[in-house]
Amino acid sequence: MAQVPDSTRGMHAGPLAASAGRLSYLDWLRFLVVLSLAPFHAALSYTGMGVVYVYDTPIRDLFLSGVFPQNAGPFAMRIFTIFMDNWFMHLLFMVSGVAAASSLRKRSAAQFVGERANRLLLPLLLGTLFVISIQSWLRALSFGRFSGGFFSFYPHFFHGINAGPTSTGNLDYGQLWFLLYLFVFSLLALPLMIAVKRRGDSSAFVAAARRLSRGALVLIPAIWIAILEGAFRPGWPGFQNLVNDWANFTVYLSFFVFGYAAGTARDLLEAMERNRHAALALGLLAFAARLAVYRIVPVPPGYNAAQIATHALRGAAALGLVVAAMGYGRRHLNRESRALSVARNLAFPLYVLHFAPLSAATWLLLGTGLGVWARWGISVAASWVTVAIFTFVARYIPFLRDVLGVSPGRLWKAGAQPSRALPR
Repeated sequence: MAQVPDSTRGMHAGPLAASAGRLSYLDWLRFLVVLSLAPFHAALSYTGMGVVYVYDTPIRDLFLSGVFPQNAGPFAMRIFTIFMDNWFMHLLFMVSGVAAASSLRKRSAAQFVGERANRLLLPLLLGTLFVISIQSWLRALSFGRFSGGFFSFYPHFFHGINAGPTSTGNLDYGQLWFLLYLFVFSLLALPLMIAVKRRGDSSAFVAAARRLSRGALVLIPAIWIAILEGAFRPGWPGFQNLVNDWANFTVYLSFFVFGYAAGTARDLLEAMERNRHAALALGLLAFAARLAVYRIVPVPPGYNAAQIATHALRGAAALGLVVAAMGYGRRHLNRESRALSVARNLAFPLYVLHFAPLSAATWLLLGTGLGVWARWGISVAASWVTVAIFTFVARYIPFLRDVLGVSPGRLWKAGAQPSRALPR
């Protein structure tokens, strides 16, 4: 993973000045987020609480009958999916914003856009053609819309856009939606970032960011995220199609810009560490309150008081949990190690590749008679092991090594940096 310089604790380094420290914990946070994708997506197969490629048979049958699953799957698995969905991708956008500040510090605007295109759009294109197509084939098999082999299916991959479990289209970009959103966010924020780069410490943006680092003000953005969630989530619940996804778009863009602010005014990163306990309390209390509203009162779809309240709490929980993760990461994970070198090498392959072996394992385990938790665990393990083996092989193939960001040397060599960072 690319490294981002850190500021010296307690000092007000200029936003554009690189220091000797390294934000190694950002790489750990990236890795932990993408490592959690396989367990999260596997859980969706058994709860029906999101879009995946292969569902457990009872969940699939509900979708085929036009019924959205309610309270399906183990209770603990449902809580896990709700909790992770509340904040883990928000954290990835926050980290990406911090890393964008470091990237632009070393590049002109044109170079920055070129680097974004190379790191984001190229994997998006290749991943869609050669990874998402496999996942789409497994979905077509699972829903009984196709019965042949992958190569026979491949021309059908381009027939119609898939818009969810009940859609008959095949084309989509699956988990790679993050790459497109991040590229668009980088372009939208570029004028702001260039202005900050030119003005340096005199920038009003940097001054505002530093004010947020005083006391517990770093938690104030929770109000803004809560407003966005309450205003947009009831009408746009979350299909990542970029053009009609206002809740995700505005919230994730806000986390990206907040991350950029922390990457320029490093006092914010120290404030996150200092307020990590308060942030965790905010996140957990808001999440618990959100669950309580669902249990106490009916929450019908659309714009109503209950929907607005639950989603406002979702926003507050997201900000609190993300700031807590950043703070605890800075306190406990900010060191180099061989394990971190392995994590850097595996992060991007895990992000791009995890869903295909996960979907295949879920498909193959249908009808085996194994329990839900056993199949969930086996499919997650199969996904992780497959990606690890593929990553090990990819380091010997220059093209794959570059696209997947794998170091050409030993995967575990301390301090090694892959040729392509996780999308940021």
